[in-house]
Amino acid sequence: MNGALFGALVLNEWRLRSRRLSSLVILLAVVALSWLMVLDPKSGAAMMVSHRQRYAYDSQALAFATTLIASLLFGLMGFYLARGRSQEDMRCGTAAALAATPVGNAQLLGARWLGAFGFLLSLGTVVMLTIWVLQLVHGEGPLQPLPYLQMLVLGLAPGLMLCASLAVLADAWAPLMGKRGDALYWIFWIAQFAFVPAVLGQKVIEMSAWQVFDINGMSPLLVGVSRLLDVSRISVGGAPFDATLPVLRMPAGLWSAELVALRVGAMMLALLPLFPAVLLFHRYAPDHVKPRHASGHSRIVQALHWSLQPLMRPLMLALRLLMRVSAGLPGLPGRWLADLSLMLLSQPLLTLAMLSCSVATVLVPAQQLPAVLAGLLAAWGIAVADVSSRDRQYGTLALVSAAPGGARERGWRQALVAFGLGLLLATPALLRWSASAPLSALACLAGLLFLSSAATLLGQLTQGSRTFLALFLFGLYLSLQKTGLAVLDMLGLSGVATFGSVASYALAGVLGFALLQVRSTSRPSLGLARQA
Repeated sequence: MNGALFGALVLNEWRLRSRRLSSLVILLAVVALSWLMVLDPKSGAAMMVSHRQRYAYDSQALAFATTLIASLLFGLMGFYLARGRSQEDMRCGTAAALAATPVGNAQLLGARWLGAFGFLLSLGTVVMLTIWVLQLVHGEGPLQPLPYLQMLVLGLAPGLMLCASLAVLADAWAPLMGKRGDALYWIFWIAQFAFVPAVLGQKVIEMSAWQVFDINGMSPLLVGVSRLLDVSRISVGGAPFDATLPVLRMPAGLWSAELVALRVGAMMLALLPLFPAVLLFHRYAPDHVKPRHASGHSRIVQALHWSLQPLMRPLMLALRLLMRVSAGLPGLPGRWLADLSLMLLSQPLLTLAMLSCSVATVLVPAQQLPAVLAGLLAAWGIAVADVSSRDRQYGTLALVSAAPGGARERGWRQALVAFGLGLLLATPALLRWSASAPLSALACLAGLLFLSSAATLLGQLTQGSRTFLALFLFGLYLSLQKTGLAVLDMLGLSGVATFGSVASYALAGVLGFALLQVRSTSRPSLGLARQA
């Protein structure tokens, strides 16, 4: 294959990702988060604080702090934004054409990797340019592009490379193409925090060769800046400071030869998933993709089903009974129960996980309740992420539009199903909180209302599930952190929600349902026309 053809494939992959409506939504979210990263010192909190002294908002400090936070953001969202190409090819009918082309597996996957990495790097560049504008408006020093470029190339790029590589692997291997891949990556992302030093307050802070495996770079960057500033403790992302103490400035010289070598090594490691991807690529062969897609189970999942038979058999019987009950209920309640039953039947393992967590919220001690509830809500978010895009993905939009209620009711009923499921599962935890932490219970209720409408709206707008999934999982992670910011306590998990934040999320949820109703009434046949 000549270079011109390969370049065209890469450019096509970049365009396919960048021209989606979901990319615009993510771009706006990235710009908004970039501005929210830099706290106004007048609020009493600053972006970088060490021993109660804040650092000036110059190029060195802003480049380091925003890269550290952006590595968290893109480390999670990047995977969900980059993946999904194989499923899109099969849905649109281009899989057969690609399978018949003379392009080799390595060349095709290489083009996909470059397109995905280029797209993610474009978003990272937008973050950098946004912080440039912010420094020109609110900064405390001249704009120096070099620190930002160093952080983009050596700080952020290795993590973006890993996201692109894992996305290509998930699309190349059939067992990881669905929600299993989404869930496994979230677990992998959480596990990466084991590389972050648990305590930076130790007397000697050393850089280790093992930190090359921290591809997102949080651990080596934190150690490097601690050594540069000769401090044993530093807070990044927002911390209170003493305004009477002098403002510090971060010096140049962060990128030592040791740190550069670790980041270059991380880039090399980020490419390793591409090797199994080439070996496992299904090439859209029917015996590798369609049977598993039709049955919904790989061998691993079938083995898991078999091992859980004592629990799965009564669960499936109960869900089928629930489906029969829905057939006897008239009107909207029956259709709502049927949608809920179908959602649970289509993903029994997630259903079992959600029910197990719901039962656990009754039994665990009060101090462990937020962690268990977070696991429950994570499974709930994965389950409802495609609540409104499933009809288009499986080609059933025309069928459900002809059913009772039609497309007009289904447009907002899906959000009602998501909210109802979350409310039913979280009820035990909400009842416990109603006595000990009523504001947290209200925050969880308002958050579920907001997220249910957001999942449905984003699914309808982007015709996919991963935009909501990426934003939801990152928001769930932020809500578990002890930031002290009420606006980030979306579900009441960190206990800092206020009446203002609860009211804001509740109002956003109500407005979301109203917008769904307006869309369903004014454009009832849009999705059907697009499908035709």
